[in-house]
Order: sequence, then structure tokens, then C-alpha cells
Amino acid sequence: MSIHIDSCAAREKIVVSTQSSVYELIVLRAKQGYLLVRGGNHLPKFRRAVFVGSRADDGSVQLLTIDVGLRMKFVSGNRCFVTSAVQSISGCPSATTSTECAQAPDEPRVPRDSSENARIVCHRAAALESQ
Repeated sequence: MSIHIDSCAAREKIVVSTQSSVYELIVLRAKQGYLLVRGGNHLPKFRRAVFVGSRADDGSVQLLTIDVGLRMKFVSGNRCFVTSAVQSISGCPSATTSTECAQAPDEPRVPRDSSENARIVCHRAAALESQ
């Protein structure tokens, strides 16, 4: 099963279980990959992020797609995050979105060029991983 973020509605909630953690994603601007993310050891509270896509073991990336068996890849601030392999995906209507989502407008805005910057940061991070 896979979900294409760019086909999701704003405020749609997606719950993703990986081998190591559970992540909650709330879509903000689907076409740009902007979302709120919470989960794993590094993101205990909702943070704005740019979702890049899913990474296969060979390093290829399926842009704006969450796919079982692949690793999610996104950027929040100046950090690139790559999760463990996705085990399951479930989507929920926006009516069940956490109350923390309503607090999101107070957080810093994601700059318009963040998706490109996210790709650059992730490519640099991937290059460092391979060294």
C-alpha cells in the first residue's frame, strides 16, 4: 500500500508505523509536501517539516510518496530525517486531527523554497552516510 501526499487534503492525518516507531503526519500543503510530524525519538512534539518521499535501499526516492517497505525521508529545520522501513500506513479524516494541529499556525512558517532546500540537505546527508 502507498499514499501519495500530493493527493491528500489539507489537515488529513496519516499514521505510519515503521520498524522502530509510530509517526503522525498532518498534511498542510500537499503539493509542496508541507506537513506536521510527530514520532520517533527525535520528534516527540509536532513540528513543521517538508516531506521529501520514500527512500529505497538502493538510494532512489519516490517523491511525495509513503510506501510500505521503504523509509520516509523529510526535513525539519536544518535536519534531514530518514525513518526505519514503513510497516503500515493508515489515513484518517481531518475531523480526528489532534488539537495540537490547531496550534500549528503559531509555529514558524515554512519558507517557499524549503522543498528545494530539503532535497539539497537530504542529498548532502545521504552523501555523508555513504562515506
